[in-house]
Amino acid sequence: MKTFIALAAGLAMVPCAAFAQDNDNAKLSGVRAEARIGYETPTVSDSTGIYKIGSAVSYGGEIGFDLKVGSKVQVGPYAAYEFSSVKLCDTGACIKEDGNLAVGGRIGVAVSPKAVIYGKVGYTRITFSANAGVLSGSDSKDGVQGAIGVDYNINRNVYLMIEANYGDYGSLGGGVNLARRQLAGGVGFRF
Repeated sequence: MKTFIALAAGLAMVPCAAFAQDNDNAKLSGVRAEARIGYETPTVSDSTGIYKIGSAVSYGGEIGFDLKVGSKVQVGPYAAYEFSSVKLCDTGACIKEDGNLAVGGRIGVAVSPKAVIYGKVGYTRITFSANAGVLSGSDSKDGVQGAIGVDYNINRNVYLMIEANYGDYGSLGGGVNLARRQLAGGVGFRF
C-alpha cells in the first residue's frame, strides 16, 4: 500500500508546474506516451461463481498515435504494458501475475477543447508464474481487451487520464474462464 501511495503522489507532482501554463491550445492529436498506475483484479469464473485471484496495484506505460479524422474525432493505434503485484499463495504454492500486454485501436471524441472521451479495443496477453516448492513455471493466455476513458489536457502537451479496462482471456479448460478488470489513471505527453 505504501508503494501505491508513493507512486500516486509522484504522478500527481509531475504535472503541477504545468497548471500555470496556458492550455487554451491543447493538443488532442499526435504521438503520445503515458505513465499509468492502476488497481486490478484478475478473476476466474465457472458455473458456480466468480473468484478473485487477487487485487493489487498495476503500473506501466502506453504509447500511441491519435490522428484527427474530423473536427472532433480521432483514431489511432496503441500499445501498453503493465506490471502487476497480484499474488495468491496457499500452503506453500503461489501464483503471481507477471504482466499484461495490450495492443489495439482507439477512437476518441473531443467533448471540449481540452477533453477527449475514448474507447479502445484490442488484443491482450496476460502472463502468470507459479511455484510450489522446487517446482516452478509460467504461462501466458491471449484474449480481447476493451476500455473506456477520458484524457484531460492541463496544458498544450500534458494530459491526465483515467480509464476502466476489461480483458477477457476465454476458457482455461474445464469450464473455467479467465478475466481481468482494472481502473487506471496516469499522466501523458503529446509530442
